[in-house]
Amino acid sequence: MNFDPTCVYIYRTDISTDTAPFEHYREFAATALRHLDLPLPATGTILLNPNVTITAPADQRITTHPGFVAGLVDVLLERGIERERLIVGEGHGKPDEQEWARVSGFTDGLAPLGLDLINLDNAGGIEVDIPDGVVFQKLTFCRQVTECAFYINVPVAKCHNLSLTTLAMKNTQGTVLSPQRHMCSVQAEDQPFAERAWEMTDRGYSLHEERFCHKQSDKAVARLQMGIPQLSIVDGLIGRDGTGFNQGDNRPLGWTLLGASEVLVDVVGTFLMGLDPQATPYLQIAAERGLGTTRIDEIDVVDLSIGDRLDAVSLRRMSSQPPLMPLHRVEGGHAARFRPDGSLVPWALDRVNQHREEQHLPPIAA
Repeated sequence: MNFDPTCVYIYRTDISTDTAPFEHYREFAATALRHLDLPLPATGTILLNPNVTITAPADQRITTHPGFVAGLVDVLLERGIERERLIVGEGHGKPDEQEWARVSGFTDGLAPLGLDLINLDNAGGIEVDIPDGVVFQKLTFCRQVTECAFYINVPVAKCHNLSLTTLAMKNTQGTVLSPQRHMCSVQAEDQPFAERAWEMTDRGYSLHEERFCHKQSDKAVARLQMGIPQLSIVDGLIGRDGTGFNQGDNRPLGWTLLGASEVLVDVVGTFLMGLDPQATPYLQIAAERGLGTTRIDEIDVVDLSIGDRLDAVSLRRMSSQPPLMPLHRVEGGHAARFRPDGSLVPWALDRVNQHREEQHLPPIAA
C-alpha cells in the first residue's frame, strides 16, 4: 500500500496476555511495516528512536520492546537499506549506558542484526529555531536527529502521570539535549511564572500543566522546521496504564499505529486506549496551534489488513474498555487523572490545592 502522510494506519493482531516473547513483537512489527511502501531515502542515515528513557526490563512495558524495533530493522534491511545507514538511538543522560542497553533487552536483541542502542547525547546537539514558540524559542536537538535523512519514532503505548498518554509526541522528548529535555519539571524558561505555576487556567488545569503542553507543541513545530521525513510507529502489542513508570499494569492491546503526523497518531492511540483525545490537554493545545485535529471522525484511519478506512464507530469497538487510566501521585498514593464522568483532574492536585488554600480559594475535588 502506498504511504499517504495524511493518514494513520492500523495493524492488529489477537493477544490475550500481558507479556509476549521477543519473536512475537518482531513478527508483529515486521508484518505491519511490510504493508506500507515507504518513500525511503537513497542516501543518508535512518534513525530509529525507541522509548528507552529509564533502565527497565522490556516486559515491564515502560519502554519500547527491542523485538518490535528488531522487526522494523528486518524490513528496512529487506528493502535494501545498508546496515551502516541504520541508527537505533535514544537520549539517555545517565552514566550506566551499558547497563541501560542490557537491562532493556536491546544489547541482546540488536546484536544479531549488527546494531547497538546508542546514546544520542554523546554526539552533542544542534539548535533549532521555533517560529512563534510559546515556551521555547529554540531547542537543542541531538545531532543525529537533525542530520538523519529519515526519522522513525518508535514509542510504546502507555499512560503517563502528566501527559496522560505518552505516544509519538512525547517520545521525541528523548531527542532533545538536557536540560531542555526535562519538560515535566520547572525549567529555566518557567522561572518567570514559577509563583503562578499551580494557578488554575481557564482550560481547567494548572499553568504548569498548560506550559508542559505548549512545550510538546513547541517541540513538534521545531521538528517540522527541520523538514526531515518521519514515521511514527507505535509499539502497541501490549500497553501499560498508570504513571508511565513503575506504578501501573500491563494490558494486551494488539495494535500498532503508523503515521507521519505525531499528533494524529496520538489522537488515534489515545482514543484506542479508551480515553477522550478532546479532553487530553496536550492534544487540545496541539490542535489549537494548528498541528492536527482531536476529532477522531476527521482522521483517515486505514486498516492495513483490508485497506479500508475505519469510521469512528468501528474504532470505538476496538478501544480498550475499561480505559487504560493514567494515574498521578497524591498524598497517600496515586489517583486517576480522569473522573468517572470523563472530566479531567489537574495534575499534582495536592500542589494545586495547597496553592488554592494559600489564595483562600476552595479546593478542587479528585
